[in-house]
Amino acid sequence: MRKPLLLIGLQWILLSAMAQNIDFKFSGGISDADLSAVMEKRVSGLLTELNAACAQNRELQLASFHLTSRASQSLQLLWKNFHFSCNDSKIRQLCLQDVNGYEIRGVAITLTPMGSNFKGELNRELTICFAPDKEITGVHMALANNSFASIVGKGRDVTDTRRRLEILKFVEDFRSYYDEKDLEALRNVYSDDALIITGKVIHRRNLGHDQAQMKPEIVYSKQNKEQYLSSLQRVFQNNKFIRVQFDSISVRRHPAKAGFYAVTLHQKWQSSNYSDDGYVFLLWEFKEGASPVVHVRTWQPDMIGSQKLDEDDVFNENDFFIP
Repeated sequence: MRKPLLLIGLQWILLSAMAQNIDFKFSGGISDADLSAVMEKRVSGLLTELNAACAQNRELQLASFHLTSRASQSLQLLWKNFHFSCNDSKIRQLCLQDVNGYEIRGVAITLTPMGSNFKGELNRELTICFAPDKEITGVHMALANNSFASIVGKGRDVTDTRRRLEILKFVEDFRSYYDEKDLEALRNVYSDDALIITGKVIHRRNLGHDQAQMKPEIVYSKQNKEQYLSSLQRVFQNNKFIRVQFDSISVRRHPAKAGFYAVTLHQKWQSSNYSDDGYVFLLWEFKEGASPVVHVRTWQPDMIGSQKLDEDDVFNENDFFIP
C-alpha cells in the first residue's frame, strides 16, 4: 500500500531536521575578510548538504555551492561508493595557501559505505580546495596529517616545497580517482608513453632435492597506457565499490633529472571482489605551466609467500632510464 503524500513529506522533514547543520570558520591563515566570509559560507553550506543527503540517503544537490564541473563530477562519483557526514557541528580549521589557491584540511567525517562487504576505516578526513576566485575545485578524502608534514616539511627550497605540496594534492586526487572509478581523470594523469608494471606472485616447482616443493616468486607484466586503462575499465565495471588507501609515503626529488619526483606508497586495495596489499611506485614529471604527469607506475605485492618484500627490492627512480 502506498504511503500518503503527507506522511512521506513529514518523514522527509524529520530526516532533514536530524541532519546536522555545519558552522565552518577559518581559525587563521587568511587576512582578506570578504574572501574568508565567502569561502566559509560555501564550505558550511556544502558540509550541511553532505549531512542532509547522507541522512536522507539521496543524491547530492550541489548547484548552489560553486563547485567547478570537475569537482562536482568527482564528488558525485565518490558519493556513489560512499556516503559520509561531518562529525562536528562547529568546525574551525586553518586556511592553507599555495600558488593554486586555498586548501582546507582535517574536516572529520564518518563513512557510510554503499557496499555491504566494506571492511575499511570509517573515520576519515576531507580536504577541500579553492581556486583564487573562490570556486571549489576539489573535495577529496585526505591522506593522514603526518603524511602531509613529512612530505611538505622536507622541501629543500621554495620550488621543492611547492612541488611537494602539489604532489600531496595530486596523490590524494590520484587515489580518489580509483575510489570514484574516474577513468578519464586517470587517463589525464598518465603520460601517453607511460610504462605500467604489475607484479604477481606465482609458485614454481623447485628443481632441487625436493621435487614436490613449490617456490613462490614474483613475475612482472608490462602494459602501455591504453592496455592498462582498458583492464582498469573492466575492474571498475565488475566491482560495486573500490577503496584505495595509501600509507608509508615517500617523496624524493630525482638526483639527476630536473622536474622529476619519485613517490613510493604502500597501497591497500579493497573492492567488492578483491583485496590486496602492495607497493606502488610513481615517477612524476613537473613542467612549469602544465599539470604533472606520471611516466612510470609499478605495483608489487608486499608478501612473497610467507616472506615480506624486502625494501631494497621495491622499485625506485634508479631502476628506470629517463631520456
